[in-house]
Amino acid sequence: MPDATPDAMLDREQHGHVEVLTVRETEIVRAEVIERLGRSIREAIEKSDAICFVLDLSAVRFMTSGVLGLIIHLRAQLSGHDRILVLAGAVGDVARVLECARLAEVMPVCATVEEALRHHACLPAGNSQGKADGSPKNTIRKEGPRHGEV
Repeated sequence: MPDATPDAMLDREQHGHVEVLTVRETEIVRAEVIERLGRSIREAIEKSDAICFVLDLSAVRFMTSGVLGLIIHLRAQLSGHDRILVLAGAVGDVARVLECARLAEVMPVCATVEEALRHHACLPAGNSQGKADGSPKNTIRKEGPRHGEV
């Protein structure tokens, strides 16, 4: 169910102990936009009791390296409190930026929100999804939506 508090930057949806934060901006370029996005995400995290946050980037078509810094900072902040940040839905240039930055080596990156919700990092302990060694599956889809997706 979406959060009742409107936020120009994010839509929030709770799924048990997972909260999906959908970024509404299509281009995240200017420093003030990155700062507002960071504030919005931090406020959502502070208001939530979720242990896993899925940052849905499906609407984002372009972002600068400043957003990468924000993502890395949020990941470190959450992991210090035994909480998880998962990236999902990146396509096109955004997916290429995440791949070039090699973020999938340090945090879960999923092709879709649905995959992230099924992702073992967002499920209670003892779930067997993921790689054989227990680490998360990380997949970045480089192309646009698949046939039948919107």
